[in-house]
Amino acid sequence: MDVLNRGFAGFNTRQARDVVHRVFPTTQRKAVGGGPLASWVRWLGGNTSVTDTAPISSSTTLSIWPSRNHNFPGDARKLQLCIIFFGTNDAQDEGEHGHNPISSYAEDLRYFVSLLRDPQSEHYSPDTRVLLITPPATGERMIQAKKRTGGAPMILNSAAKAYAETAKQVAAEFDLPCVDLYTEIEARVHAPKERSVETDEANGNSTATTNTADASQPATISDQYDGYDKFLIDGVHLNSAGNQLLYNLIVAKIKQTWPELKPSAPIRATPPR
Repeated sequence: MDVLNRGFAGFNTRQARDVVHRVFPTTQRKAVGGGPLASWVRWLGGNTSVTDTAPISSSTTLSIWPSRNHNFPGDARKLQLCIIFFGTNDAQDEGEHGHNPISSYAEDLRYFVSLLRDPQSEHYSPDTRVLLITPPATGERMIQAKKRTGGAPMILNSAAKAYAETAKQVAAEFDLPCVDLYTEIEARVHAPKERSVETDEANGNSTATTNTADASQPATISDQYDGYDKFLIDGVHLNSAGNQLLYNLIVAKIKQTWPELKPSAPIRATPPR
């Protein structure tokens, strides 16, 4: 199984509606089965680096995403899993270029799912598993710091929460699993500070102490940014720890919901000899 990332930097769901038909395979292509892979996963999201929206050129072997020099199968016999990950750009403050009203965001998510679920759709694929991911929490102080040095659209954490709740509601409407990335990050950022136990070996007594920052010491980066720098680069985009968390959550959800996909199976870079 191959995982194909169809990301669109800066896109909200309304903009993605203009290109989604070039991303999902059609029933006609699936019937022909001209692709070199028997099954694959497609990721549709608005928080990655692919920005070109020119039409995809299809052949019986490969499609080339224009200007990115990335080769992907042009036709798929079966789309096993589709992961839909939008909401951060939509949640930008009103007046920002990426803002999309929350009602439109919900409508667009329903549209993406219906493309695969509606028998009248040219992308109808009833056997395709669909997984939604909520937008992550945002670090407002990190965004404000970036705005001072070069400008960045503000995304309030309260707005990210509202859009995350909407994504969960849409998932529930279609009885789909959902990775609640917002809540998972919030839970870790606001988790109680670790407590350590120190033992007086001479008397056998133990005392518990809370690891708190010394007020006399300079603030750490996490203090400056309320702890969101643990998972975010700039208050919006995931850093390595954030991406690792997301990966773990996706794998756990797949194992729980579709164990037949076996995400923990060894990955072969080349066919076995």
